[in-house]
Amino acid sequence: MAMGMGRRRKRCFKYFQSAASLMEKHHYIFNHNEVSLYQYTEEYAPALFQDIKKKAKEGSWHIMGGWYLQPDCLLPSGEGIVRQLQTGEIYFLKNFGYWPKTAVNFDPFGHSRGLVQILKKCGQDSYMFMRPYPFQLKLPAEIFLWEGYDGSVIKAARTSSYNSDLGQAAKKIEWDIQERSPKEEVTFSCWGVGNHGGGPSDKDLYDIEKLQKERKDIEIVHSTPDAFFSEVNPKETFDKSLISCMVGCYTSMTGMKQAYRTLERELYSTEKIATLAFLEGKMEYPTKEFNEATEDMLNVEFHDILPGSMIQAGENNGRIYSDHALHILNKIRAKAFFSLLKGEEVAKDGTYPIFACNPKTYESTQLLECDMSILRNDANAPDASRILIYDEEGNLLPSQNVKESTNLALDWRKKVVFKAKLKPLGLTRFTAMTAPNKHREYPLDQDIVFDNGKKRVVISSKTGLIESYVLDGKEYAEGPLFRPMCYEDYEDPWGMNFDHVGEKPHPFAFLKKPDGVFSGLHSLEVIEDGDIYLEAEAFFGDGNTRLRLGYRIEKEGPGVDVDVTLFPNEINKAYKLDIPLKGKGYIGEQIFGYEELFEDGRECVAHDFLALKEEDGNYLEILTPDSFGSSYSGGVIHLTLLRMATYCAHPISKDRPLVRPNIFIPKIDQGERRFRFRLVLTKEQELKRNADLFSERPFVWNIFPTKDVKEGKEIEIKTSNDSINVVTIKQGLQKEETIIRLQNCSRQDCQTTLTIDKNNISLTFMKFEVKTILYHDGKFEESVDMVI
Repeated sequence: MAMGMGRRRKRCFKYFQSAASLMEKHHYIFNHNEVSLYQYTEEYAPALFQDIKKKAKEGSWHIMGGWYLQPDCLLPSGEGIVRQLQTGEIYFLKNFGYWPKTAVNFDPFGHSRGLVQILKKCGQDSYMFMRPYPFQLKLPAEIFLWEGYDGSVIKAARTSSYNSDLGQAAKKIEWDIQERSPKEEVTFSCWGVGNHGGGPSDKDLYDIEKLQKERKDIEIVHSTPDAFFSEVNPKETFDKSLISCMVGCYTSMTGMKQAYRTLERELYSTEKIATLAFLEGKMEYPTKEFNEATEDMLNVEFHDILPGSMIQAGENNGRIYSDHALHILNKIRAKAFFSLLKGEEVAKDGTYPIFACNPKTYESTQLLECDMSILRNDANAPDASRILIYDEEGNLLPSQNVKESTNLALDWRKKVVFKAKLKPLGLTRFTAMTAPNKHREYPLDQDIVFDNGKKRVVISSKTGLIESYVLDGKEYAEGPLFRPMCYEDYEDPWGMNFDHVGEKPHPFAFLKKPDGVFSGLHSLEVIEDGDIYLEAEAFFGDGNTRLRLGYRIEKEGPGVDVDVTLFPNEINKAYKLDIPLKGKGYIGEQIFGYEELFEDGRECVAHDFLALKEEDGNYLEILTPDSFGSSYSGGVIHLTLLRMATYCAHPISKDRPLVRPNIFIPKIDQGERRFRFRLVLTKEQELKRNADLFSERPFVWNIFPTKDVKEGKEIEIKTSNDSINVVTIKQGLQKEETIIRLQNCSRQDCQTTLTIDKNNISLTFMKFEVKTILYHDGKFEESVDMVI
C-alpha cells in the first residue's frame, strides 16, 4: 500500500519461498502475478526462481493475471494499459511458456470500460476485480458480462475480498459459500495473508483441508481464475465503467500524475520519430533503451504510485522512475532529430534556422514556440530586437515575440510564437531573422475586452474572471468562468469514505494588492498582445494560499487558454475551478473512448478532455492535460486541481485518529503547481484531436545544420483523416514489423487511409474501435491482437 517498489521486491523473497516450501507439505495452487517481482527473484534468487518454474510446470504454481504489475486502471492511457498486458505476456511466455486468459486486478480503485476492448484484443477473455465494493456500485450480478465502448464483451467477476486474516482462511471461504453459492452454481473465494493479495500459511492450509472433508454438500477445490471462468456462463450485461471508489485518488499527488502523463506523451512521440528515422535508414532503432523507459513507465502505473496513496519515499521512488525514463527518451529524441536533420542546407548569414518536428501523422496548422539566442549586442536595449519567421517558400508568417525564459537584461535571448503549417510526422524548416522591435504599453485597471467580430471575451477588472464568452453572437458563459474555489477536505489521500471531494466551498479573493509571491504586481494586467494572442494575468488568494490565472486569447479561432499557477500553503484543503457553461450531457475521455459522467456532484475521472453538448450538436470542450478529477452540479463544471492530503493517511476506525497529533507530518503537493486548460467550441469527431494537439506539442529547436551528406531515403507516414488518432508507431517486440496503432475516438463510424512510403491501406473503423496494423517491406497486415 504505502511501500516503495524496492521494499515490495525485498519482501517477495520471503513471500515466494514460504509459498514454495508449503507445497512440500500440502496440495494446493498458489496464484500470483506481477512480472516485476519475478524479475527481481530471477536476478537475485535464481535457485528460488528455478523452483518456481518447476512448480509452475507441475501446476501447483499458477501465473495469475499475467500483467507487468497491478496498475491503476483509470488513469493510464489505453496504450499504457496495452504495454502492461503485452510486456507481461512477453515475459511469461518466455520464462514459463504460459500466459493466462484471465486478467486480475484486485487492488486498483476502479476500472475503465475501455479495458474490455484491450483485453479482448490482447488474448484475455475474462476479468477478476474487487473494487468498487457492492455498497459503492450495484452490479446486475457479481459474475457478469462486461461490455466495452466498442461493443466488445468479456466475462467479469467481483471478489468479496482478495485476502484473509492469518488463520482465518477457512472462515473466509465458508462466508463466501454462504453469501454467493445460493446465487451462483460455481463460485470462488480468494484467500491468503497479506496486502495486494495473500500468501498461504500452514494453519490455513490444514483448516482448508479439514473444511474440504467436512462439507459433503459442496465441492471445494484449489483452483485458478482461468479454470473458474471456464466453468461459468453469465447472462447479465453491464455496460459502464466500474466506478466510483476512493475518488480522492483521481487528484491526490498531482505532481506525480503530471510527471506520468508527461512520460507517456514523450514515450509515444519519441517512438514515432525514432521509427521514422529507422525506416528512412538514418539510425538504428534503440529497442533496448525504449524497453527500459517503458518498464519505468509501467512501474509508475502501479496502483498506489499513480493514484498518490503512498508514503513520501514512494513518491520519490516514482519520480526516479519517471525522470530516468525521460532522460533516456531525451537522448533518443535528440539522436533521431539530428539524424533527420542530416544533410539540411547550412544557414545563410544573418538567419537563424528553426526546425519543428511534428509527431502527428497529418498536416496541421499549429502555434509553435521557440526559445533562441540571437547575435548579442550589449549596446542595444534588452528589447531592441524582435524575431520574424519565414516558411520554406520565404513567406512571412504571423508571429509574436513574448517574454523569454531567461531574465537577462540583454538583447540576446528571445522567445517567439508563430503560426505555421507542419508536414505530417517529420521535420518542417523555418527561418528566423531579426528586426527592430515595436515597444508597446498596455492599459491597467480596466476591463479587458477582446472582440474580433466572431469571438468576444470580457475579463472583469472587478473580479479578475472571464465574465463573457461569446462565439458568433451566442453567449456561452452562465457566470464567471474559471473561478478558483477552496473546499474543506481531509487527510485521507484515498477519500475512502466519500464519493465527492471537499465540502463547504468558498471563492478565492481577487487580490486588489497582490502580496507574497505576487508582491508588486497589478491585480489584473495585459502582459502580451500581438498578432497571435492577447495574454493577461490575474491574482487571487485564500488564507496562506496564492493563485495566478493566466488568460491567453488567440486572435483567430474559438479557443481561450487558461493557465493556473497555484502556491498552496494550507492543510486539509481542496482546490477547484468553477466553470458555469451552457450545455447538457457531461462527458469525459477515458481509456480508448469517452463516457457520460456524473451530474450530481460526485467526483468524476477523465483524461484529456471534458465536454458539454450544445443544442446545435456542437460541444463546449475543456482540454485537461494536467488534471484528472472533476465534478458537475447545477450547470457548473468543477475542475479539481489539488488536495492537501497527508501521505498515506489511511482510515482504520472511527475511534482512531488518521494521523498522530502534535507532530509535524508532511502534506502532499505543497509548493508550486501548474495546470493548463483550454475552452473551445468543437464537433464530436474533433474532441480527441483537439486534446492531442494541445497536449502533445511538436519539438521546436533552433539548430544550425552543418555541412553533411543526406543519408537514407525520404519517406512519408501520414493518415488522411485527422479525427483518427495514431496512438503509436514503433518497431515491434512480438512481431518484427513496424506497428501502427490507430484509434477511432468517436461514436461514429469513420474511415482513413494510412500511407507509408507511397504504400496505402484503407481502414474502416466502427465506434471507438482500435486497430493494430503491421507494416513490413511495403506491405500492410491488420493484426487481430494489440501487439507491441
